[in-house]
Amino acid sequence: MKRTLKLVTSLCLSILLILSTLGMSAFAATPKAHKNLQYKKYCYLGDSIPFGYGLVSQAESSDPFSVGVRVKNSYPDLVGDVLEASAKTKVQPAASSGSRVCDYRILFERGLGYKNPYDRQNDWYGMRKPERTVRLRAMGPEICKWLSDADLVTFQCGLNDITACLINAAYATGIIDLDAIQSLDGLNDVLNYLAFALGNLQKDPVIVDNFLNVFAKEIVELRQNIRIVMKELVEITPDDADILVVGYHKAVQGIRVIPGTDRSLLFDVVDEVLMSFNSYYKTVAKQYDNIYFVDAPDAAVVYPKGTTVAEWLSDTSFILMGVHPSAKGHKYIAKQVINKLDEINS
Repeated sequence: MKRTLKLVTSLCLSILLILSTLGMSAFAATPKAHKNLQYKKYCYLGDSIPFGYGLVSQAESSDPFSVGVRVKNSYPDLVGDVLEASAKTKVQPAASSGSRVCDYRILFERGLGYKNPYDRQNDWYGMRKPERTVRLRAMGPEICKWLSDADLVTFQCGLNDITACLINAAYATGIIDLDAIQSLDGLNDVLNYLAFALGNLQKDPVIVDNFLNVFAKEIVELRQNIRIVMKELVEITPDDADILVVGYHKAVQGIRVIPGTDRSLLFDVVDEVLMSFNSYYKTVAKQYDNIYFVDAPDAAVVYPKGTTVAEWLSDTSFILMGVHPSAKGHKYIAKQVINKLDEINS
């Protein structure tokens, strides 16, 4: 009898251990409630990562106007599940795939009724899809209303701004032709165009100096926009609201330039740029009592680990998806957000 009881007890403990491994996380089928997280309304802002690009079809993700869409298993959706279980929090999506910090500055200032709201000049990057840019920026009053009622906000934005800085500087100095880039199809087209761009540099070495000067000015403007957007977020939200800035992950950490190598110098540099970007956000956040930085550098991405650069360039889905978290990556980021909220409310 004792042996049977011991066997049953051991079996029960084993089952409990398995269940705890599979289902006791904050993001199980039934999210675990966190009693200290008593937020009434959660509004999340940002680009394609908080939107959930890669978790739905490319056609859905590329909708020119994705504000208001809550993509299942995106990290804000997972955070929302926990908040709803904890306090029946109302979740308001306001992330838009393709958005930039400058877009949020423009819509905030329009929503706040500024007489002379900021406007981005010479924005060749933004004019790739003007319908998305125009419609997002016109949402100022509505998004400001959402934020004015929110006691929790998460914000993750800026990756598209960095790309825009490069594109705008290259376009302004004649290194590239944006119309030509949009028509590229496949690896051969990309390589041929890169050869053409390098040819432009060889013909006019001064163009490099011009490019670097314009790019530096673009980065200065981006940093200014970050500082202003943080200030305006604090101004728009209630005094007791918590604002979490979510840092970017190492977006190209899995690419292998040469199969079998651990990393490559080129992509190490890209990751370092993203980490320095996070550091700037962290520095700005420290200037406010209610802005907190959430670090999440190790999110898994959508493309298979070990993808080579040749494969990456030859398939635009790798280029687009390779910087976006997989479902596993979103779960990891959500966990970091919830951990920070538990820390704030402990």
